[in-house]
Amino acid sequence: MLDSKKKFREMDRSERLNYLRKEADLSERDIDTITDPNAAFSFDNANQMIENAIGIFSLPLGIATKFVINGKEYLIPMVIEEPSVIAAASNAAKIASQRGGFTATNVDEALMIGQVQLVSIPPLLAGSTIKKILDHKSELLSLANSNSRSVIARELQIKEIEDKSQNMMGKMLIVELLVDTKDAMGANAINTMCEAISPRLEVLTGGNVVVRILSNYSTGRLVRCKAIFARDDLGGEAIVDRILYAYAFAYSDPYRAVTHNKGIMNGID
Repeated sequence: MLDSKKKFREMDRSERLNYLRKEADLSERDIDTITDPNAAFSFDNANQMIENAIGIFSLPLGIATKFVINGKEYLIPMVIEEPSVIAAASNAAKIASQRGGFTATNVDEALMIGQVQLVSIPPLLAGSTIKKILDHKSELLSLANSNSRSVIARELQIKEIEDKSQNMMGKMLIVELLVDTKDAMGANAINTMCEAISPRLEVLTGGNVVVRILSNYSTGRLVRCKAIFARDDLGGEAIVDRILYAYAFAYSDPYRAVTHNKGIMNGID
């Protein structure tokens, strides 16, 4: 917990690091990484990671305080170049903490989707082709899981879609793997799974596989978070009305909604 005699923002860098060392149980190596990022990530690392590397780009790293999540206080690292965001986040967290803080719950399992696109299947055969794939579901899931230790394909589903672009490429079948990635994003594992089942799908269907890759539209691993903000803590009824009007604007207009949602990504660099 923060020392009530001195706020985190009032500490100098050394004091902040000492506080983090104690409260977040950071090791000396962790502190060294914070104070000298190049010690942990050199140009040689960058040069092996991307093509045509010429340097390393740095951004400020700060700490948002006062966050209580599921009954536990957290210090939130935020990488950001925009002023006032960390202060605003900390202030909002402080207000929320007065009513128990934030409550976060998993809506679903940690399910990601891998997609395999099948083309050149005659439309009249689409129904029988889907049935044939589903008849071999167990085989395809076993094949997908054959090289994975922890990330597991749980289910397989199929949908038929039609090209709505000006190119009019016709109908196609999309075979989707529902993959339990647990705490990982699982991108590489999912891509490997999609690649593993693609040859067998071509044999089963007589079609051609084009795209075989994960989807980043992660509707199967949502988390909901809520908090109670007392009206008086926010500044009174007039302020609450203004917040609700701003929400109504964003809810009803995509141009405002996109900008509001962009704001959510502040500090997530």
